[in-house]
Amino acid sequence: MAQGNRFILTNDEGILLDPAQKVAEGARPYVDFFGYMSPGSYWIQGALFKMLGASLWVGRIPVILDFSLQCALLFWLTELLASRRAALAAVIIFTGFQIADPSFLTAQHRWDSATLALAGICMAIRFPSTWGLLGSGALLASATWCTPSLALVGAAEVLWLCLATERRRFLVSFFGGVFAVTALAVGWLALKGSLMAFLQQMLWLQRNYATVNVMPYGSVIGGYGRLFEDTAGLERMMRVLFVGCLALPAVLPPAALLLWGVVHRRDKVPPESQSAVVLLALAAIAFALSAFPRADLFHLALVAAVPYALTAAALARLLSVRAGAILAFTFIPLALLFSINNFAGVFAVRRIASPAGPLRVPADIAPGVANLLGQVQPGQTLFVHPYMPIYYFVTQARNPTRFAFFNAGMMTKADEAEALAALQSRPPQWLLYMRLTDAEFKRVFPNSGATRARFDGLETWLEKSYVPFDQPAVNIAGYRLYRRMALP
Repeated sequence: MAQGNRFILTNDEGILLDPAQKVAEGARPYVDFFGYMSPGSYWIQGALFKMLGASLWVGRIPVILDFSLQCALLFWLTELLASRRAALAAVIIFTGFQIADPSFLTAQHRWDSATLALAGICMAIRFPSTWGLLGSGALLASATWCTPSLALVGAAEVLWLCLATERRRFLVSFFGGVFAVTALAVGWLALKGSLMAFLQQMLWLQRNYATVNVMPYGSVIGGYGRLFEDTAGLERMMRVLFVGCLALPAVLPPAALLLWGVVHRRDKVPPESQSAVVLLALAAIAFALSAFPRADLFHLALVAAVPYALTAAALARLLSVRAGAILAFTFIPLALLFSINNFAGVFAVRRIASPAGPLRVPADIAPGVANLLGQVQPGQTLFVHPYMPIYYFVTQARNPTRFAFFNAGMMTKADEAEALAALQSRPPQWLLYMRLTDAEFKRVFPNSGATRARFDGLETWLEKSYVPFDQPAVNIAGYRLYRRMALP
């Protein structure tokens, strides 16, 4: 519950919450607004908003349930392959490291897709039957409708089914589940008149997403070098340990495959676990590949449950009880230490009322958020540029354009022209604007080539049409509030 209404500045959360609220109000994705992703998470989040109302804590329900289910399934898998003690250690370590960054447990379509795919894999293992594989196919198809790249996990399961004669008979059931979910999704889009727009948006993503979002496997924003700047001696050694823990989502997938290769070589794989190990190994590879082209640590962490389970179970089979205990009681305190970073921020907050429910805002940005909410009222018009659509959600202000955010390198000249035309025809009362520098843009998108951070036509018009608001001035993490210039 501490995470439910904790306001955290992140680019991604508003990309889901703002459009999902529009879906709850009856808007059509891809037609009435720019849909950045496939519609699965819009539907999940929109259904909750329709039932419980639009608030930040309702927006966090799916991610909290997703994370809880991942922990439960991680425990079950590790216990299945090794022991209850290994499962308990794995879950504690997984939880501590995963929650260390408060922004990790925020609304994100990849939470839904990763959890649905994990549940689909577990269903195939637990219920190797006609109905079990039907359900597995339905879950994996649902995951793909949240994040298309998760189709790789479904492909891994198809390969697993094909590898053994006794499992091939379940292919029809598996594809039956896939077809049922896909038919429902396609039918709903067609009924709403969004199907062609959805297909066009998926083509847009295929053309434009990788333009700026390529990140090497296991990378971090800003690079690893900055983590070791101005360090020496003991401090550098401690930093190496810190980075090693931070990099676990990238380290564990290859480590898990290597360790199970050793387990197999030593004939320590029980016959009853062989089928599950093969499926989980294939799934671990598919989960890692699904993070590309942005395969940084954040995105790998979202699909880390299977590598954690495989690694913990393999170590439990390879190490003596004493060695396993030493390893566990080395990593458990480290994981708990990492988790303190999250819990410490739980109390350094200020409670602020908002149209999206009560917010618990970090003390350093609380004055700016309070001032913003005091000026921008629900139903007024606001344009936020270039990112941070979460501000649309917490203010409940209306964006006169179709675009919840503007990402240089992804949005095209045609997208810019469309947004500018909408702004000029219905100039918003307020502008929340950050002059993004090329240096900062390159820090977040280091492989964006010659792409510039600035949208010249759009931003020139904004700067000519709006003046800083200073009664009082509103500044939040680089964003400043502007008001529309009075017409002559």
